[in-house]
Amino acid sequence: MKIYKLWVISVLVVWGHTTFGQQLANSSHFGSVRTAWNPAYTAVGNDMIFDGFFRMQWLGFSGAPVSGFTSFQYPLLDYNMSAGALLHFDKTGPVSKIGLQLNYAYKLKEFLGKYGQLSLGLSGNFQQYAFNGNNQLVNDDDDQLLFQNRASSFFPSLGGGFYYVSNTREYKGNTFFVGGAVNQIYTTKVLVNDLDQVRQKHIHFNLGGRFYSYDSYVEPMITANIVNPDIIDVLYSLKYEMEDTFWAGLGYSSAGMMALQGGVILDKFGNRYAKLRVGGLATYGVGSSLAKTGPGFEFYIGYNFDMK
Repeated sequence: MKIYKLWVISVLVVWGHTTFGQQLANSSHFGSVRTAWNPAYTAVGNDMIFDGFFRMQWLGFSGAPVSGFTSFQYPLLDYNMSAGALLHFDKTGPVSKIGLQLNYAYKLKEFLGKYGQLSLGLSGNFQQYAFNGNNQLVNDDDDQLLFQNRASSFFPSLGGGFYYVSNTREYKGNTFFVGGAVNQIYTTKVLVNDLDQVRQKHIHFNLGGRFYSYDSYVEPMITANIVNPDIIDVLYSLKYEMEDTFWAGLGYSSAGMMALQGGVILDKFGNRYAKLRVGGLATYGVGSSLAKTGPGFEFYIGYNFDMK
């Protein structure tokens, strides 16, 4: 069957930030957004969090991927639990997805140390998958699969994960963290024009640490995304942050993308126990093929309120 040009984007699903065959948006060099891929990271500390994330890739290219989410995370401190909700969207060419993800995490305090914590999380994702073949370029005018104009399908899925941090205190000792999650462990059929768009399990793995020096720290981090399991994309990140002031960092993806990020931290924003984090991240393909797709951009904003 011949396919139209923009469908290449849908099949590749964001090369450089999402590799061939990947159905969920790839993770980010922004460490603060891990709750979207690992429910165990939901309100892992004492902060109630309102945040938002937006990503544009292949700027200047028609049908390029656009994705993002807004989330709310709340720590139930008296019960060693946390809960959260994300409204998310993802659009690539004629394929778009929008949905609600509900997260829950249980925290085991003093795990492997006085200040260590292990979080175990579950997620439920309720998503609308839509396909719009209008105004697309095709090689086969009689392709009935692609040209029934519009089709959509609703499907739920389940995920789970863990997250361990050796020190829950900030600026009071070096910290090691590791986490892993599997998304789409279970999912119903996604029928589009009577064909099942098979959902694959997505594995998310994260490893890193924070090394403090007075009122600042350096955070190296590695994030891996594995699908089915022949598809692997690894993000390497290095961030420097000064307490309640700013952060800056560099990153590289095994898919051939360089990243540069930075942001500001506004302490006591609206309340003595609150802070606002605002930052941006730019990506650019260093390979000959990726460079032609154009740069990408990510934006993050988060409001943190200490509940303790």
